[in-house]
Amino acid sequence: MKVHVIGGGVIGLCSAYYLQKAGHEVTILDKGDFLAGCSFGNAGMIVPSHFVPLASPGVIAKGLRWMFSASSPFYIKPRLDLQLAQWLWHFYRACTPEKVRSAMPIIRDLNQGSRLLYQALSAELAVPFDLENKGLLMMFRTPKGEKEEVGGAEMANELGVKAKVLTASEIANLEKGTQLQARGGVLYPGDSHLSPHLFMKAMVTQLEAAGVKFLPKTSLTAWETQKGQITHLQTDSGERIKVEQVVLAAGSWSQKILQSLGITMPIQDGKGYSITLSSPNERPSIPSILSEDKVAITPMGEDLRFGGTLELGGMSRKVNPKRVQGIINSLPQYYPNIHLPHQRDVDIWVGFRPCSPDGLPYIGRSNQVPNLVLAGGHAMMGMSLGPITGKLIAEIISEQKPSIDLSLLQPERYG
Repeated sequence: MKVHVIGGGVIGLCSAYYLQKAGHEVTILDKGDFLAGCSFGNAGMIVPSHFVPLASPGVIAKGLRWMFSASSPFYIKPRLDLQLAQWLWHFYRACTPEKVRSAMPIIRDLNQGSRLLYQALSAELAVPFDLENKGLLMMFRTPKGEKEEVGGAEMANELGVKAKVLTASEIANLEKGTQLQARGGVLYPGDSHLSPHLFMKAMVTQLEAAGVKFLPKTSLTAWETQKGQITHLQTDSGERIKVEQVVLAAGSWSQKILQSLGITMPIQDGKGYSITLSSPNERPSIPSILSEDKVAITPMGEDLRFGGTLELGGMSRKVNPKRVQGIINSLPQYYPNIHLPHQRDVDIWVGFRPCSPDGLPYIGRSNQVPNLVLAGGHAMMGMSLGPITGKLIAEIISEQKPSIDLSLLQPERYG
């Protein structure tokens, strides 16, 4: 079967990979050149530890407090935007204990399934991508942060995700790459990490060798439909592409692309920043997240990447220097010996994480357009959930029973 994948990020490439393995003829379209995007500059973490959805009790109150801090990890740009208002309303309705309890097992299963697939991919792909299984440290420096993370560890162990609470001295004995100062932390030994840019290049190399067709710098401008099915894709080059099955994996742009089909799939761009230090003077060996500051630290080869923030800013690529400085300022509180350059002396990467209101991705076949399969809304876990999403998309296209229950992930659950 011929399948056209719209979107060349990690979700699109993984979908193409498993579709090709299933025997389908695959073409990938992307408005870029497959050499940049949100999948290239992220933290590269594979996180079974992250089983609590973005929409959870207490998040709204915390978010309101953060709104009044120029360097906080969360910000919503005030604007008259109906889609943003609708997204926030759905987000509010999702922040209940009942909905969180129902969401946690599926997020856990998706992340654990993806981690196993990454292990297989490390052997299958011709190009290495620095996959390491060293776990993840959630570190805290305040009593409040300790309470939150210890509570999270208790939930994790109840859910079957291994978590171990560590004292400051235990963390120091574990992390030999640099000096650390923290009140304590939680180690999630089942997490992994990789170098995202290497993984993306490895996937492109593998797919090209397998005969997958790439259409770079190609934007979808219109759908052609007949009897409720997509028949052709119109592109900005004037090309009219005949299609059989279509997978939409266009990240934060998905909602806009779907409007002309009358499909509602709420997504907001969660802009984030990252900075990569080349060969820093000291480098942690274990990835970590600084709990109070929501900053991720990942060793990648000889380099060190750190990043964070979540801005709902209407797809603006403008860098907010105060929020970047908030990320930079958080590091010395934990890693006193790492030499950090001034903000003006580093390249700041900007990427948009596609966020659904309930913190669950959209994965499934459209109810309105039967030959359209949707994959999006993975927020900060796009890299973590790439392989399992691709495998599920291939199962859907191949009309096989999905290996994970997708009932909570139905793409048109909002209308």
